[in-house]
Amino acid sequence: MSRFGTLVLLVTLSGAVAPAQELTLLGHTSISGGFITDVVRYVDQFTGDQYALVGSSNLVSIVDVNDPANPVVVRTISMPGFDVRVWGNYIYGVTGGGGGNQGKIYDLSTPTSPVFMGSFDSAHNIFIGDNGFMFAEAPGLKIYDLNINPPFPTEVWDGGNFGGHDAAAIGDRLYDFHGGSTNIYQVTYTESFDITLLGSITDPTIAYHHSGWTTKDGRYLLICDELANGSDADITVWDILDPSNAERVDEFSDPNATVHNLYIIGDYAYVSFYTAGIRVFDVSDPTNIVLVDEYDTSPASGEGFDGAFGIDPFSETGNIYVSDQTGLYIFSFGAPTGVDDQPSDLPASFTLDQNYPNPFNPSTTIGFSIPHDSHVRLVVTDLTGQTVATLIDGPRTAGAHHVRWSPEGLSSGLYLYTLETSTFRESRKLMYLR
Repeated sequence: MSRFGTLVLLVTLSGAVAPAQELTLLGHTSISGGFITDVVRYVDQFTGDQYALVGSSNLVSIVDVNDPANPVVVRTISMPGFDVRVWGNYIYGVTGGGGGNQGKIYDLSTPTSPVFMGSFDSAHNIFIGDNGFMFAEAPGLKIYDLNINPPFPTEVWDGGNFGGHDAAAIGDRLYDFHGGSTNIYQVTYTESFDITLLGSITDPTIAYHHSGWTTKDGRYLLICDELANGSDADITVWDILDPSNAERVDEFSDPNATVHNLYIIGDYAYVSFYTAGIRVFDVSDPTNIVLVDEYDTSPASGEGFDGAFGIDPFSETGNIYVSDQTGLYIFSFGAPTGVDDQPSDLPASFTLDQNYPNPFNPSTTIGFSIPHDSHVRLVVTDLTGQTVATLIDGPRTAGAHHVRWSPEGLSSGLYLYTLETSTFRESRKLMYLR
């Protein structure tokens, strides 16, 4: 049972009452290195072992979390760790500010013996999408391609040196939390690389656009205001169906704590809330978000930047990692202990269906199933491996999904479509006839 928890009963469409979801603390370990900052998951691609990478001002701690009840620091790296991200077997760390060659890259192929690989321009925050593009914020916004040579990022776009704070790339949309505004871009990930501004959100009541994430359907955007004071909204919810004319539809305020980072999986938003610790919101109705549970990891209180700094809810095990000044915390989120398992019609495994019709013209449908909430990438490539269409690149909830595809400007021929998650990859062939 969580500390300071809030119990909510969820009612299904059939009228049955579903068990409330709650946070459960699985494990904790202290982290040395001064002010603790970000945390990100890492999976050893050779062994499948699970790690949490916890940053501080000048160190990154590599924590073995295979036994969540007994997390163990196995190595520390002397590198900037204000913000850390992973691509493949590489870790990227920045200082929290600008500076040439102050960002560092290490090879984690052997987690207990990291190898320094190179440097890049530092930033305040970085975000790396599953397609290998890195977004570096403050000063300004720069975008790098890591696919060509991961230890030597290739700059593909520079938005200038004004402003910037954090970014989230979800599918073909880029959400640029730029301090005074949130900018929404359409991004085309091709050899020519293209980025187009679709709209900006500005609001005089938002002191600082810090970070955020979209709901599972991409219709709504939640924005965190790290400089909100008193009763000002810490989190605002925006309908972005028309990015050029976003509409504010809900908010959440805590006059006694400061919000930091937020991510959404399925119907829940997972938030690091500094002195209030971790909070989980039900966002199934984005016009009425509901706090369903919380766990106070910090002995501090009041507004300010002490307490839970980082959060990563995307681990392959479903566990949630929280970095706090008191160390690394590992949580699960689900039905309370003691609640009988309910029958489930969720798929037992990942599957990728054959498209129908096949051959096809002008359109076809691709079906797939996932047994748990996952970040999913569904792409179509030609037989040389060149991507011709990215159909999905973002979080999806457990269950069956279908995507309808109508190619434009594509030659007749045989193509491959590939479904990929952090633990699954499968390809099938399709035939397009013009």
